[in-house]
Amino acid sequence: MSELLLTYIVPVYNTEGYLDRCLSSIIAQGLPDDAYEVLVVDDGSTDGSRDRVAAFTLLHPQVHLIIQDNAGVSAARNHALDEAHGRYVQFVDSDDYLEHGAMSSLLRQAVDEDLDVLQFGYKSIDAMGAVSPGSEAADASGAVMTGAEYLEGHSLTPYVWRFLVKRSYLESHHWRFDTSLIVCEDGALIAEFMLAAGRMVCTAAAPYCYVKRDDSAMHNVDVQHLKRRIFSQIDSAAMIDATIRRYEAENSRKAPASVPGLRNVYLFFAMTKALTCGCVDDAVQRMRQSGIYPFPCVGPESNYHGMKWKVIHALMMRPGLWSMMSKAYRVLKKS
Repeated sequence: MSELLLTYIVPVYNTEGYLDRCLSSIIAQGLPDDAYEVLVVDDGSTDGSRDRVAAFTLLHPQVHLIIQDNAGVSAARNHALDEAHGRYVQFVDSDDYLEHGAMSSLLRQAVDEDLDVLQFGYKSIDAMGAVSPGSEAADASGAVMTGAEYLEGHSLTPYVWRFLVKRSYLESHHWRFDTSLIVCEDGALIAEFMLAAGRMVCTAAAPYCYVKRDDSAMHNVDVQHLKRRIFSQIDSAAMIDATIRRYEAENSRKAPASVPGLRNVYLFFAMTKALTCGCVDDAVQRMRQSGIYPFPCVGPESNYHGMKWKVIHALMMRPGLWSMMSKAYRVLKKS
């Protein structure tokens, strides 16, 4: 029996219609059956997802079904990490899929170069199955470097499914996803493992297919759910801020600008969403309690929209004005 090289971690919640494509794509990566495992965590699904996965386990012994009460994607991923045995781990969302046979060469590169982290690109797939403009080729370096060195000249991606990560590296730092976050849980963990990575490579390959779904949790428009999302974005930004401060204290140097840049992206979207749903005061209060308001206009995003970003940032730093704009927006929306 060969060494177990890779653990795929697939959290599942009511994605019955996508599971066949997702799991079939994982199985079709060209790895020997005894070189990898697929840990599928059913997070209290109420549709036929659990039965669908169970059918796969009968045909493919490397697929394992883990059942838990509904606790969220972070708890599901953490549960799988606790059970994983592969040298590397890869996270795959159950409504997404992988290009046929694309991961085997990337896994071999990670193993041969003894990487802590390997980052790759992705394709964004629309509802019709076509590649959409949202796709992103990895900002490839090609060379082995530290995570901090890479981030000095590249953006910090907020998607954990864009990485192969050495499991012993995660375990040595006792890293897990924060279960209090309902969105943006990826970025908080990624900031930690990228800043600390001793050996990482970013490749131009784009094996991951991210499927845009209008019915996903990210598109839930319930006001209370939106408020929870806003607070989760703020809390994740606060965790990234704590990681920045810890990194700077330990290394006596500024963190790469892309890390506070991701923190600011989360705060930018939180403030924008707070304006549209009428909870600006609550959002600002939560930021202040976390010590991250006001936040500076730094990072790659400060130039992404040029003067537009700087103007919006200036308005966000005036909470009374931003709250007035929120009230005006909601009045206009009703009219």
